[in-house]
Amino acid sequence: MSDLILEYIPTTSEIEEIKGILQWTDTKHDVYLQTMMPMIFEDVQIQTNNDFGGILEDGTIRIPGGVKIYMAKVIEMNMQKASLKSRSMGSVSYSYNLEVPESVKRLIRPYRRAKFRAF
Repeated sequence: MSDLILEYIPTTSEIEEIKGILQWTDTKHDVYLQTMMPMIFEDVQIQTNNDFGGILEDGTIRIPGGVKIYMAKVIEMNMQKASLKSRSMGSVSYSYNLEVPESVKRLIRPYRRAKFRAF
């Protein structure tokens, strides 16, 4: 499995694509995007068991559109305050919903590859 994980460093144009999907026009979140995009892509690689063709000759990785939209949606969710799922009054207990919704996870479902395990 460790062979599958590629070190992804987003290019300026990839950052601009994500900003375009999110309809962001300024540069105030560029450092955040530069940090988060590799982490989210690593998670996508693990979830899909897919290396998306590996590293190309120019040193980049071809990331399909559905994966880019998924990355943008996860980034957007992370930028918002976590939604309160439940709250208790006695002894004060709060629960937050931090999971990616199924509607967003569907974006990467077509890229899943089967995992084979030897017995």
